Amino acid sequence: MRRIFVMSVCSCILLLGSCGKKETPGPVPPPSPSGPNPVSPELQQRIEKLNAGLVTLRNLIGAVAHSEVSALQEGAQGTRLVFRDGTDLTVECDAAASGAPLIGVAADEGAYYWTRASEKDSPYLSDADGKRIPVDGPVPVLGVDDGGYWTLTLGSGAPIRIVDASGAAIPASGELQPSLFRSVVETDGRVEIALTDGGRLSALRVTDLSAAGRANCYMVSAPGRYAFDAKLRGNGVGDAATTGFDPKIEITGDMEADWLWTDREGLVSEVGLDRASGEILFTLGEGRGNTLIALLRGGSVVWSWHIWATEAPQSVEYASGAHFMDRNLGASGTTVGGTEAYGLYYQWGRKDPFYGGEKTETSSTAFAEAKRLTRVNPNHAAVEWKIEKQSVAPEVAAAAPLTFYSAKVGTTDTYDWSGKALAGLWGAAKTLNDPCPPGYKVPEITAWEGICASNNYVEGISAWDDPNFGMSVVFGGRTDWYPAQGYRFHSFGSIAGLRSSNGGSGYYWSSTAAGRKSRNLFFRRQLTTSSGSLNLSLDNFRSAGYCVRCCRE
Repeated sequence: MRRIFVMSVCSCILLLGSCGKKETPGPVPPPSPSGPNPVSPELQQRIEKLNAGLVTLRNLIGAVAHSEVSALQEGAQGTRLVFRDGTDLTVECDAAASGAPLIGVAADEGAYYWTRASEKDSPYLSDADGKRIPVDGPVPVLGVDDGGYWTLTLGSGAPIRIVDASGAAIPASGELQPSLFRSVVETDGRVEIALTDGGRLSALRVTDLSAAGRANCYMVSAPGRYAFDAKLRGNGVGDAATTGFDPKIEITGDMEADWLWTDREGLVSEVGLDRASGEILFTLGEGRGNTLIALLRGGSVVWSWHIWATEAPQSVEYASGAHFMDRNLGASGTTVGGTEAYGLYYQWGRKDPFYGGEKTETSSTAFAEAKRLTRVNPNHAAVEWKIEKQSVAPEVAAAAPLTFYSAKVGTTDTYDWSGKALAGLWGAAKTLNDPCPPGYKVPEITAWEGICASNNYVEGISAWDDPNFGMSVVFGGRTDWYPAQGYRFHSFGSIAGLRSSNGGSGYYWSSTAAGRKSRNLFFRRQLTTSSGSLNLSLDNFRSAGYCVRCCRE
């Protein structure tokens, strides 16, 4: 999973130094009254800064070689780099630094050694035995001896004078360049660290999606490497009595991670589980769309997460004070009248999305559109889009995220996917089953108050959009557009109510329960009769597949 890219000025140089023969320390000249001046306070400060930088450089090389950057933060002391292996470093950069520092490092056959970096052809630094000094060993401590010459000390050893290519000791200079780092820049999913003398380190950047909050859906808007916490179901709010699940997931050695379905080939790749951290990692490619990633044990789904690749959404404040997203959950865009504004369908109380389509289906062709427009991972033969005419426990449904469940419950004609009438599947406060990304939730029915009156549109606020087959809502000078995307029929799972020459309809779940049913926003327009309606008082079967328009928590 972890990868390193280290670039250098030449094939064998990372900072400055050569791949030439090893050099032993040269003869130590005796102290000379006419030698260099004693160390000044200014030079001592430069030496201390360079010594601190050498420690940082050594640790940075080790982290880049074995880990990935998980956090990058600018601060008063420099750029803070946090790696996934726990390494936490602050790099102080000087973009205006000129010249090379006295000590650098060079690569040779995959290993790194300390060099004298002030000259292109300088040899590797050597210890008292004439051996090259590896970077992963003790860090050299730079100093000046009584004769005014540069020295380095390794661990508890005695100071050794630094010599040049001819073996002569090097007089200390007040012009010592103390800055090892020029800049740290994040670009194209990588962290590029420019060194003062022209060398460069490059590390993969991993964005922690859980840092903004844990959820069952994560929005991503740019290609790159991402991670999220797999040790918690959803946002972890609730318990088995109300939501059907223990919020915590114990990561075991027999678990793995993989994608289950996607609506864009190659949208995600390199999916894997880091068992040590309990995180799932993946790489996002170019494009917009949806993918479902699962944590599996023995081929069975333990939990799954929706990865939603879309532009960062805008929000619109309604009269109720609710701030709604400007798009349906799962929509790849917001083009008015376009099918890219279609989102995904959800059964009430379930976190897992069901793909829609552009064509109406019948009971015998249910999920034909999903099979046509998505790719299911062929490595998991048991995973397929289908309907099962039965009600199941929440844990059974979570283990089959592509299966649409529906059956009559009790002695009434009520259809539900769940055999348990759990009160906390969705709610006024976000729960671990909520399908919305961090910071958002399924809205309560009251969030739409003010957009309809007497089961009809309100002039100046809500209106059926004739040419584009949808409903527009205007608040604060901003227009929010809802596509007439129809729904999945509660007993067959087939798509119905899509826009047609006769009009269209929209069905949007709220989190508000109504007995064994739940409330929804409904709008419709029949063009042949010029009739329309808008309703917030309807409730329907929880097994129906409706759209979700998330609002801020």
